[in-house]
Amino acid sequence: MSSKITPKGAPIHFLQEGERLSDTAERAPIIPVIRISILPALPASPNIAVPGTSPLEVTALIDTGAEGVYIDEDFAKQNGFLSEKTMTVYSAAATTIEPVYPALFELPESSSHYRQFAEFTSVPLRKNGRQYDAILGMQLLSNGVLVMDFDSHTYRFEFTTQANK
Repeated sequence: MSSKITPKGAPIHFLQEGERLSDTAERAPIIPVIRISILPALPASPNIAVPGTSPLEVTALIDTGAEGVYIDEDFAKQNGFLSEKTMTVYSAAATTIEPVYPALFELPESSSHYRQFAEFTSVPLRKNGRQYDAILGMQLLSNGVLVMDFDSHTYRFEFTTQANK
């Protein structure tokens, strides 16, 4: 006897051609994404938004193979994100030193969301053909419950830890 999983949290969508979002994994490649509302934060006071900025709703890749959280370099520069530190980014093609941008974000499609803080490392997502502006890796995903049940078509993410822990 199987029980139906009914998680809370935000729905996970699947990126389709033309940046269209689908609620089901229609065809390969299967690209799970989630909508986030992100706001630049002050590097010296990361729980305070950069004055004069507004939250921006973007699509973020759910990537269990990524360690950290990442933001598109051009998106960050164009939207008032500030950086006072860097991080070494290792990829198959190169090792680079990239800016780190503090940000406040939340999951607007979740009934149980609350504002979180994270330091997003800059990477050239759109320049490399990606159709999303952020990547949420295990640093963030380990703070919640990720459900991707293809049999029941249940795809959700919910934070289960306290904010900014």
